[in-house]
Amino acid sequence: MIIKSLLAPSLAVLLCGCVDKHKSGTEGQVSSLIMNLTAPAADALGTPMVPVDVKQATFDIQAVDDQDQPITSDLDVQLFLSFGGVKTGTTSMCGSDSPDKDPIETIHLPGGQVLNHTVALPVAFGATSLWLDELTSHATGASNNIYFRNPFVTDVQTPPDLTAANATFCTPFNGKFIIVDQPAMSTGKLVVSSVFGDAFVITDTSFGKYDAFNSIYLYAFGKPPPEIVPGKVLTSFSGNVSKFVGFTELNFPLFSEADVSIPLEPLPPPVVVTQSDIATPIHLLSLDAGVVVFTAVQCDPFPPNPTSDATIQQTRDQWTKFNEYVMSTDGTCDSFTSFAIQLPGKLLGTFDPLMNVGKTIAVTGMLRNNSGQNLVLDANKMPIDCDPVNTPCVTGTCIEAQCKKGAFNFWTINPRTPTDVSVQ
Repeated sequence: MIIKSLLAPSLAVLLCGCVDKHKSGTEGQVSSLIMNLTAPAADALGTPMVPVDVKQATFDIQAVDDQDQPITSDLDVQLFLSFGGVKTGTTSMCGSDSPDKDPIETIHLPGGQVLNHTVALPVAFGATSLWLDELTSHATGASNNIYFRNPFVTDVQTPPDLTAANATFCTPFNGKFIIVDQPAMSTGKLVVSSVFGDAFVITDTSFGKYDAFNSIYLYAFGKPPPEIVPGKVLTSFSGNVSKFVGFTELNFPLFSEADVSIPLEPLPPPVVVTQSDIATPIHLLSLDAGVVVFTAVQCDPFPPNPTSDATIQQTRDQWTKFNEYVMSTDGTCDSFTSFAIQLPGKLLGTFDPLMNVGKTIAVTGMLRNNSGQNLVLDANKMPIDCDPVNTPCVTGTCIEAQCKKGAFNFWTINPRTPTDVSVQ
């Protein structure tokens, strides 16, 4: 018997798998970068509960196209780390302001690959992956996570370069999400040291004092819960790091309390500061968000200004807009050469600054730095981009790819309760 096919010829061809294959428009172009981490080994990458401390990594890289076929042409890729939700290059004072411009290393891939390449790793915390970028195709690749320990408070607060001109207002953690889940020493605890209407401060008591870059401000965007009181012990806290006029904050914080049976922890005594400390900003930065006490004569928060003197008006504006006034031991009443006191309102309990002008007052509170650097502007009042080698600044200094000048620092003490102010 002869059986005739009832299929149309074209359909029969399709069923036989005989199809025309059209070449991909991106075939042969870099689509992704495959990274194989060989050291540390897969069983030595750590876990969130058992972190590792490794100083270098070894890996293979293969560039492939969208069909996962190896690329055979030469190319260069840039290496970064990714941790805290941010791609990070070489340690940059201002963190996320310039990571893309400063890779850890640029790696040449002859024939589209490199084998057994080793790189020294910069400091990283928490879950961290090695990240690759190919700038022409925008192809990327990443390694498996390496789990480092989470940072201590002092890791977040200490500038990478204490001698840098912008040390008081830049941080490599800027924009990163960080988790602090342990004190720096087994003898310490993470303790609430100051509470405000919309924020609170955590101090790591490992050092038994405040001048160890060991306090950090958590901006809660609302009243902290009632259990957050000075001396309260936390087991962990987290948030996004930001610099607000140079002051380090954790925004949208989350936290876990210690067992309710644990009593309130005693806090270190306030650090005595003097007007001469204004000349040592790094010392004051080590106290930032910590508790200090300053004794001086109170200047007039709202002096008369019949001649519209700009300097006097600035003092009046500090008071009317920010509830700030200056205390001084030499009569200068200048917030750049002495400490300003910032109240939550025009009164603190029954204390009225306008009724205590000229009196000697001891003020205890959280120390807060307000610092930064002014941009150099062009004729159109726009920032000027720069490069230290190819396009240096005509005026100012090239900082984080922009021309800047006029670094400034001034410091406020923020009392928390009426008992923080004592008229002598």
